[in-house]
Amino acid sequence: MMAAVSEEERPASDAGTCATIHNHTGVPHFWFQQSGPEGERLDVLVVRATFDFAAHGERVTLAADQDPIVAGDVYSGPASADPLRAVIQEDGDLVPYKPGTDILVSGRALAPGGVPRTQWIAGLRVGHLKKLVRLHGPRQFRKRVFGWRVGPASPVESVCLDYRLAYGGCIDVGAEFTGDGGPDTIRHCANPAGIGWLPKPADYRHLGRSGRAFVARWVAGQKVLDAPQIEAALDPVTHPFQHLAPQGLGAIARWCTPRVNYQGDYDARWRATRYPLLPENFDARYFQNAPADLVATPHLRGDEIVTMTGLLAERTDMALPGWMLIVVARLAGGSDVVSVPLLDTLRFDLDRRQVSIVWRTHFDYHDPVVDIAIASTRIPNRERG
Repeated sequence: MMAAVSEEERPASDAGTCATIHNHTGVPHFWFQQSGPEGERLDVLVVRATFDFAAHGERVTLAADQDPIVAGDVYSGPASADPLRAVIQEDGDLVPYKPGTDILVSGRALAPGGVPRTQWIAGLRVGHLKKLVRLHGPRQFRKRVFGWRVGPASPVESVCLDYRLAYGGCIDVGAEFTGDGGPDTIRHCANPAGIGWLPKPADYRHLGRSGRAFVARWVAGQKVLDAPQIEAALDPVTHPFQHLAPQGLGAIARWCTPRVNYQGDYDARWRATRYPLLPENFDARYFQNAPADLVATPHLRGDEIVTMTGLLAERTDMALPGWMLIVVARLAGGSDVVSVPLLDTLRFDLDRRQVSIVWRTHFDYHDPVVDIAIASTRIPNRERG
């Protein structure tokens, strides 16, 4: 059993339950209530541990200062006044379940060798899952006689991994042009906070005649646009009208596709037959906030090798800590239940050179948990890949 920094023993009364928590891991936890798809009550345990980066294939080490559980998504940008132009700065931990492991990267990616570059390939591999993007210094689209062209990029030492630098964008349409008395926003549904995108007529055909004319005039009047600094490694953005998905390594907001498509249909039929339950076609993938190609299924074990390229000044190889959590719960009926929480979130912070790992498990409330113990041990050895 791994040495514990401290033991915490207290009633989890802040979550409205009477369970007593014995945390022998020395890292933060939170015990909260959530409703399942059919309204069933769930007690959910989430544990978060923060580790310092390692190198040369060594295991990451437990950080001296542990990040707390994050209650809800934290945004950067005008989240309250103009949420479509905001991005997730830190994703929240309080969801009931994730079908796979989210892999997220935040912070500034450093040019290889610390030498300013106009572009470079960056990405990471965790176990057998791999993703690469191409990063650019600031550049612009310019409208020419025969169409849009992307100009040269300025050399930079780093690029912020922020969806506001990825392909996307939105255009506000005033109420006087919509025909229904309310304002509208024409947006790239996968990344309204981004740059470099312009809508095609099909994107605003739902507007009335005056609204369509307004957007068409606005688009025609554009001569220079900031071009994306983050794009697919092998599928570049070459003009503002491309039908391309934005690329990134960070958390996707709840209102962006494809994530929003998993929430199900909150329509008249739902209100008449299901409210306040989740829609029948709700998909638990809605709780995943990493890009689809950075969701590992099945869940990661926690001892995988991580390789970073183009994210730090030098290529970096490290191993996840190899922790396995074990939870023993005493139920009100007198029986004991043993659970092995799933590792469902990895957050790599390039600026702090740390990775946070989140494990999660839940218990049905038909026989409530009254006492719970959390401990950690090593994952049995295997050939790491």
